[in-house]
Amino acid sequence: MLQELDMARFEIDDIDLKIIQALMKNARADFKDIAKAVGVSDRTVARRIERLEKNKVIRGYHVDLDPNALLQKGVKPSEFEEYVKLSRLEWEELWAALGKIMGTGLAILLFHAGKAVGSEIGSKLLNQYSDSSTALKMLPIMLVGRGCRECRVIDLDQDRRLGRLEVVKQGLTYQKPATFSEWLRGLVAGALETILGEKVEVVEESSTEGCITFRFSYGGDLKA
Repeated sequence: MLQELDMARFEIDDIDLKIIQALMKNARADFKDIAKAVGVSDRTVARRIERLEKNKVIRGYHVDLDPNALLQKGVKPSEFEEYVKLSRLEWEELWAALGKIMGTGLAILLFHAGKAVGSEIGSKLLNQYSDSSTALKMLPIMLVGRGCRECRVIDLDQDRRLGRLEVVKQGLTYQKPATFSEWLRGLVAGALETILGEKVEVVEESSTEGCITFRFSYGGDLKA
């Protein structure tokens, strides 16, 4: 009961999010290095991390394994790895191959694929946190590495049921960047629909070479 009360009072702010992002880049980073990146003292970083661990926001620290090194020792990487990882070059080659096979249908495929992945991300966030508002705060962090180098919700009006989300694209070379935005649009739509439990409409509001801003609105039964 006391733990439930602690979680109800616990809120994640921008400093927490910056610390989490720093740990995602390097889970073994020194507190002083994190403090310098975030703009707070190292004692603040230590207290914040302890609080995040106590409230189960940070549930553990994980090892990034080199599959080639494991194979040389006769160990199957699949025994340790949960995700399939591709290098930048491999992603670009996969992208080019899909473009040749699918043609104009690639955008539709990527939107629905992104939506499926986004839905899974939304489910994980809802399972981990007790309310949708906390899940929404954590969503940008979960989207990093899935086509996004950086991501943030820049506007959310719950009364009007709309918002905006800004995505800094990862530095990959795409022959059809407009098609790639459909992957990101699906990713955002799937995650938001699962977290909010309502239909979500996502449209591209603006785009530059490295950044896309999506506008979204929500409302209505998903089963309708």
